[in-house]
Amino acid sequence: MSFITSKSAKLFAGVVGLAIALAFVVSTPSTASAALTIGSSGADVTTLQNWLISKGFSLSAGATGYFGSQTQAALAAFQSANGISPAVGYYGPVTMAKVASMSGGSTGAMTYPAGCMSATGFSTTTGMSCAGSVMTYPAGCMSAVGFSSTTGMSCAGGSTPSTSGPLTGGAGDITVSDLATYSSEEAGEGEDDVKLLAFEVEADDESDVEITSVKVEMFQGTAADSEDLTDYADNVSIWMGSTKVGEADSDGFSENSDVYTKSISLDNAVVKAGDTNKFYVAVSAMANLDSGDIDTDAWYVGVSAVRFVDAEGVTTTESLTLDIDDEVVDDTLEETFDFTDFATATDVELKVALNNDDDDINEAHVINVDTTDDTDDVEVLSFTLEADGDSDINVTEIPVLVTTTGETDQAVIVIEAKLWMDGEELATEDVPTGGAVTFEDLDIDINAGDEVELMVTVSLQDVGGALDDGDTVKVELTGAEVDAIDAEDESGETLGAADLTGTAAGEAHATYDVGMNAKFVSSSAVITNSDTALIPDRGTFKIVFDVTAFDGDVYVDGTDIALETGGGATYQDILVDGGVGTGVVTSNADDAANTTFLVEEGTTERFTLTLDAAGTNAFAKASLESILYALTAIDGDVLYTFNMADYETDSIFLETN
Repeated sequence: MSFITSKSAKLFAGVVGLAIALAFVVSTPSTASAALTIGSSGADVTTLQNWLISKGFSLSAGATGYFGSQTQAALAAFQSANGISPAVGYYGPVTMAKVASMSGGSTGAMTYPAGCMSATGFSTTTGMSCAGSVMTYPAGCMSAVGFSSTTGMSCAGGSTPSTSGPLTGGAGDITVSDLATYSSEEAGEGEDDVKLLAFEVEADDESDVEITSVKVEMFQGTAADSEDLTDYADNVSIWMGSTKVGEADSDGFSENSDVYTKSISLDNAVVKAGDTNKFYVAVSAMANLDSGDIDTDAWYVGVSAVRFVDAEGVTTTESLTLDIDDEVVDDTLEETFDFTDFATATDVELKVALNNDDDDINEAHVINVDTTDDTDDVEVLSFTLEADGDSDINVTEIPVLVTTTGETDQAVIVIEAKLWMDGEELATEDVPTGGAVTFEDLDIDINAGDEVELMVTVSLQDVGGALDDGDTVKVELTGAEVDAIDAEDESGETLGAADLTGTAAGEAHATYDVGMNAKFVSSSAVITNSDTALIPDRGTFKIVFDVTAFDGDVYVDGTDIALETGGGATYQDILVDGGVGTGVVTSNADDAANTTFLVEEGTTERFTLTLDAAGTNAFAKASLESILYALTAIDGDVLYTFNMADYETDSIFLETN
């Protein structure tokens, strides 16, 4: 092994020196023995590539000796620049003649390598071929056959260039294996490079290899849908890792019994000796697919051959068993997929939900309205729209439903509704009888994975008009409103009902000119254990809350709870083992007549409800369900019931001992 390494080092030094000495020699390709096109290889291709490079036509991979898409593009550019039509990158008689004329004659006025008098034989001084190629031979070799007399290495050499530097090694081979990365993929209309099938190529330890082409086959098995690939796909591409290394338009595939086949040429697809690289077959779908074709289409994609060249310049085809039209995924490289609309392929979903950060808006509360003037822009609903999936969404219409109680004609007491986002008014609509409002002409862009926060406000009639104290207003997006949202995905496809999910139902808010709002502060449940037989444990339950009066004074009822049934409704329930206990209401607020506490306009007073209960060998807790108040110093006649769910203590177990 060390002997070969040292010999290789000598060979490398000799090759480099010779290449430098002959760098000025650029042969013309006008005497190529045959026409050259995609897939051609050998000395004539190398000569053509060097000549194109010398004329300023870019070949990023250099002169590889293999006619790939880069060479085709450079040759087409030369043809276009010199009036050769069609400029398709085919090196035939017309282009040969042009090259010859540019080189000074039909023989091309070639400059032959040192030691050569013609384009035949080998140089008497360098051992190079006189055919015009700039290739060099290993030390001790006069041609590309046999073995070196000084190094013992094959004269076939390891100097064949490749797309990412010289391929090194000798005769090489590959192993192609399936990867279970993709199965039943969906290519949405307008989507580019949707990966359908994955496989690995492993080069053996003897040589680097360049994958020069992959033969792809495709078949559509549903007779009711179009079987023509061009009705579905714009192009098919081959990827090596994250790099696209080859592509073919769908109309470039050949068709035989509805099986579409194409050997797709690759560039820069080099697998180093002993390495393994991942390859992918991908498709780009047409922008406007026929809905009648994509409803039940069933496509199969497979690879039947992988072509490669090793460091000796030998091209080999690795054939793979593929029966693409048997409609069974049972071959080495074969998968199913189908084409679909963009929204389905990208799992587009517009989700509607209440904004949990705005519970004070969405939960039932008292709205302070005026006696003589309308009340504008009252916040009644806060909700979010989320673009779930892999597509941006644009929303143009959002319907909401406005309902009222007291006055059942929404148009009488609700003047208008507005939609807001980030403090900016997006739309204003009158509220009709029935309360169905649609905010139109919107332009709300939501990036994939993001959500936006929206607010609905209403303007209400004054209490001196049709609106009465105690009337309620509610705004929501039920399932019917959500299904009617007008939105499009980034392909321009309108979202259907299946893509619109969720609801945003705000609670009913009561309107009062003068009234109160309560806010829960805290609760506690404490056990006092008894160590004496026959004397039960005792529990002390407390609920603390604040009351704020607006637009006038209010009087909170302070009667012991067990005795209070004001207005025919239960004031407060104190639940102990399913029974009703007695609770005491205390406050620092001023005592008023009829056992009430005064809360003056614009002020807040704190109240504490306390219940002391004896043990019954059961769990017990206290719950406050409503607050009784009045607008004058009389027994309470208004029941406050908004957002009372938090007004309760924990449960504790009280023993009888």
